[in-house]
Amino acid sequence: MAYLADTANLQIAAFWLGTVGWILSAIATGLIEWRVWYIPDNSVITSGMAWVGIWRVCFFSDQLVSSEYRVMFCQSFSVLDSFVPVEVYVAQALMIVAIMSGAAGKVASICAFRSIFFGLMDVRLIRIAFSLGGTLYMFASVCVVVAVGWNLNSVATNQSIAFPASYYMPASPSSQEPGAAIGVGLTSSILLMFSGIVFLTYRLPHSRQVKVFPTYHSTESLDCVSVGSSGTFYSRSLASAGSARRSATLAYERDNPAFQSHEHL
Repeated sequence: MAYLADTANLQIAAFWLGTVGWILSAIATGLIEWRVWYIPDNSVITSGMAWVGIWRVCFFSDQLVSSEYRVMFCQSFSVLDSFVPVEVYVAQALMIVAIMSGAAGKVASICAFRSIFFGLMDVRLIRIAFSLGGTLYMFASVCVVVAVGWNLNSVATNQSIAFPASYYMPASPSSQEPGAAIGVGLTSSILLMFSGIVFLTYRLPHSRQVKVFPTYHSTESLDCVSVGSSGTFYSRSLASAGSARRSATLAYERDNPAFQSHEHL
């Protein structure tokens, strides 16, 4: 007979992999290395390289602040800025949705594990929780894939961005390549997708057995009470102990002269 807790070993592994994928999706959202631009003009961008993320653009410069220091200059942008291409603000929305969906999937899977390991035995709740968690993980994975894939296509086709003059960025680079955020996002989507599939494939056993059993103890002089699964108390030696005590009492009265007959007096 299968134990209920033993049926979720693969789901536990998927939960931790999904947690790693969820953390990586948050990291990819905050990274600036979505696109790496190579700039031929080094008059302002002295490093000759700029990093374009989905929230801001950054580059190293020793001209904007002081010629003695090489500092990173960053400018933020949002969906309200007209120069932002559609794939950038779509990525902003999708990555936020992915983080929220991953968090909700974690909560649903924790509810399923709670029902399994604490013996709540609500079969319908376990199945619904795992299905919901798996669906949310897969949805988060799709959101990350769309956001990362669209920006990767823009890098592959060398798409330009018409930055304002205050950003000190050219309209297009001499060349560009995908940054670290693309790889982190793809890894995140793979882990989330795998975890979601594992959650959706969870199956309850046909026969289940609880791993907690009542323990029975017996002694010659004292009674031990055991608790059954239904909460009813059972006694295995009350009757025998009572009989032994009555026999001992009768024997004591029979041997004690104070309890013997006084007819001969």
